[in-house]
Amino acid sequence: MVWTPATGEGKPSHRLTPRQFESLTQAGGDEDALDELVRAEHSHRVLLLDVLMDTLAPLDRVAGPLPSPGRAWDLLAAAQRHAPEAVQELLDLPETGLWAGQLLNRLCRPRPHELPLWADVGHLHCLAATAALRAGLEFSFTLPCLAGRVDLPGLGQAGLWARTTQDVAVLAVRGGTATVTSSTGSVRVPDEPARSGPGWLPLHRAEVCLPGAAPLRIFIDDLGRHRIASPPIGAARRLSREETAGLTQLVQSGCEVLVDADPTSAATVATLLRTVQPMSAHEAFRVRSASSGHGVGGLALSRPESGLACAATLVHELQHSKLNALSHLFPLVEERPDSGRLYYAPWRDDPRPLSGMLQGIYAFTGVARFWHGRTQLREGERDRLAWFEFALWHGQLAHVLPQVAVDPELTPAGLRLIEGVRGTVAGWSAVSPGGGAAREAVRLARRLAADHRVLWRLHHVRPLAEDVERLAGAWLGGAEATLPTRRQSLRAERRQRHLDTRAVLARLALVDPVALDKLRENADEDGVPGVTGATLADLAWAAGAPGTAEQHYRHTLAEGSAAPAAWAGLRLVLEDTGHAPLALRALTAVPEVVSAVAHHLHRQTGTPADPVELAQWAGRAIDDEA
Repeated sequence: MVWTPATGEGKPSHRLTPRQFESLTQAGGDEDALDELVRAEHSHRVLLLDVLMDTLAPLDRVAGPLPSPGRAWDLLAAAQRHAPEAVQELLDLPETGLWAGQLLNRLCRPRPHELPLWADVGHLHCLAATAALRAGLEFSFTLPCLAGRVDLPGLGQAGLWARTTQDVAVLAVRGGTATVTSSTGSVRVPDEPARSGPGWLPLHRAEVCLPGAAPLRIFIDDLGRHRIASPPIGAARRLSREETAGLTQLVQSGCEVLVDADPTSAATVATLLRTVQPMSAHEAFRVRSASSGHGVGGLALSRPESGLACAATLVHELQHSKLNALSHLFPLVEERPDSGRLYYAPWRDDPRPLSGMLQGIYAFTGVARFWHGRTQLREGERDRLAWFEFALWHGQLAHVLPQVAVDPELTPAGLRLIEGVRGTVAGWSAVSPGGGAAREAVRLARRLAADHRVLWRLHHVRPLAEDVERLAGAWLGGAEATLPTRRQSLRAERRQRHLDTRAVLARLALVDPVALDKLRENADEDGVPGVTGATLADLAWAAGAPGTAEQHYRHTLAEGSAAPAAWAGLRLVLEDTGHAPLALRALTAVPEVVSAVAHHLHRQTGTPADPVELAQWAGRAIDDEA
């Protein structure tokens, strides 16, 4: 029996075979596993709507000036009886899941909201009316008109002049003609809704051709209110025809790259991708992107600088979609709110809980697989960026996986997932570059992985105040350092710190040294235009001038600054020069202790300690094995 919204009967159950689950735990997923995820996600979406209807049922006047949610549900059921494929496509839209999940959260955790509840509930009416329109039914139904716009999901938007920001309009279909009418006017929906018309903006449809597969039809959603990324960076802005064509071409180029380098991810794109939401522009090698647990199959991204960058972003976000769909079938984590356990996440500026770590690990295992595939192509030896990215993410995954694998809050399914990922990552350990340029890129990646870890510690790990005071006293008294053995505190802040700044500059140096030179011409003491967080010292280091970089870093620290970027940068140049190995050891193992003691000494004496001498002093207390 086919399940319908009208009866709720015949709800399917879903399961993965051991082989399918195993293929997904290896961060890939064979065709059967991906198809089953898609089917299961559709059932999850229907269940979400079922729960939503049960939650709305006992609430009085929850639809305000609109028909009751039950009437909208009945219209949706009528549409499904006539055109089940059209209804399934609407329910499977990522935006439908986003809306349902956000509305359920709003109903369960009430708090002040800019949008009236009836207008939020009214998206159900928009879905039902759109389904009925697509099914060829004749009807008249009242819909929310917000800021003069009426959304028909998967089709487009009718624009009406409105006296208020929250109003209503009526979609009426008679004799095959659809008209949206409000108290201020009307808009006729074109017979082909994909075409523009007076007052009508169609949702952009893009067709991406994957070699050896049927064309992939996706939406470029610059209209809908339900955004994957929050405003302002995720706010909808209508793209021009040229912008839409450019973004579509980048997705096309990214898919072509994937077919050659990572067929597994190309298959994932072909199976899962439904919607791309544009985000505001960002900097080179810093593509903004996002996905959502309720919006499987959708992603938001700023315009990538190349098809290669787009390919990596598609892999990253669709890995999240796969894991979100998998977690709807199997709980992966039993997180306890009081555990307080946070981890170092090499792909983030902030510490992350276990659930966030699983998301990052799964996503970047896919990213590493993609870059590994690039290194194995015929031109791979010359592709220094591919070797850099693969070595960076492979090394960072190998660093964090052993810690996460023993977390007691992992469920049996979560443990199997981590074991599968660990096997995949371990299988890459024997991969080594042949050419000198590739070897240098791998070495650079390993150095910048360490740089990120050091920066993270400087931002988040805090030695106890009494330990800092004791060490400062030992320094002033000419005694040997004895480093703290007690647990240091972890301070998690969510503000952006740009811990990837030097990695961004390193990427630029690998692919476009001329652009790096231009940055140096335009940079000043206030910063580096185009690379937020970068300094003159960072530019000098990236350009291969460690001596100049050291002078800048020392100058910053001589002012008594506890700037994490300067301490971590000093560590990098000490690694370049090799003239202070004990200082390098301290700034790698306990950078936060050295920084805190230096800051304390400057406050206490008014005179900054020499940062290298202080780090050398601390380094003598660290065992060789540390």
